[in-house]
Amino acid sequence: MVTLTSPVPTAEAAAPGCRILLVEDNAVNRTIATKLLEKRGHVVIAVENGALAVDVTASARFDLVLMDVQMPVMDGLTATAHIRTREHTTGVHLPIIAVTAHAMDQDRQRCLDAGMDDYLPKPIRSADLFATVARFTAAPATQTGRDCMSSLGPFVLRSRSATPSS
Repeated sequence: MVTLTSPVPTAEAAAPGCRILLVEDNAVNRTIATKLLEKRGHVVIAVENGALAVDVTASARFDLVLMDVQMPVMDGLTATAHIRTREHTTGVHLPIIAVTAHAMDQDRQRCLDAGMDDYLPKPIRSADLFATVARFTAAPATQTGRDCMSSLGPFVLRSRSATPSS
């Protein structure tokens, strides 16, 4: 008997060409994260505060948002609340990943309680960034609103028996 299985997404399996919104008030952090993600083939749009994130997500489609939590004008928690409210009318869930220097367990929980899907502590390790992006961009289009991968990767044929059946 033969079964179809799909590989578990890895950092390398992140869909190239995904549209990622980076919301970060620090110019150096924006530049570094943008370059890392672009080297992986992603299209990165960067804005410096939550108010701009709310505006740009209303007019453009993204596969993922990397959202700093503490920013001027509008913080990431408030911006996430606005985006989540809009989702009630669109029916499309946009994955939002908190990116913050606040690295305590209660900080992580506060981000999740605010509607963020995951959490990355600063300073960001590139391996953690790539793994998180892969986890959310390798999802089927029904979850993210758009399939940013040309496919979910090759399916692997595995046999349950040691001898092939004819």
